[in-house]
Amino acid sequence: MFIGDSITAAWGVVRAETFARHGFVARGVPGETSAQIRARFLRDTADARGVHLLCGINDIAEIGGPVPDRAIAQNIIAMGRMAFAAGLPLTIGTVMPSDFWGWRPELRPVARIHTLNGWLRSYCAAGPARLVDYGPALATAEGALRRDLTDDGIHLNGAGYAAVEPVMLRALGAVPD
Repeated sequence: MFIGDSITAAWGVVRAETFARHGFVARGVPGETSAQIRARFLRDTADARGVHLLCGINDIAEIGGPVPDRAIAQNIIAMGRMAFAAGLPLTIGTVMPSDFWGWRPELRPVARIHTLNGWLRSYCAAGPARLVDYGPALATAEGALRRDLTDDGIHLNGAGYAAVEPVMLRALGAVPD
């Protein structure tokens, strides 16, 4: 079960063949923050055999207003606890790189994304959640999303999803390293 925001929702559509072949289900809701995803986490993962969580970018983009990094971390920790209590293996994806060009460049998201991803690496290293790092397949040297992999600076296009798919499949054990 893939749970997240618009990036997750589009992933299940753009790469529908991959999702069908591996039995993946995308439960992404465009515009949702980590708190909103947390609120529906148990309901949306009730039939899951495992969870891939991808969230945080809408918090950084201040979709529902400013959200401190600590609140994002608390939401992710809470979802991790729910997954583990339900006996579900949890994989957490790093926040996709972005500089919000043409959208919200005043927020300067690269540094916040870097900070949140550092915390995600530490969280996963210290516990049973697996990390899948999408940054190397997507980021420029400055930490933005490569322009050939996006149409708006935040959402992946078909080439972007194709670039992260092998990373995701290896992290989930769906293909050999």
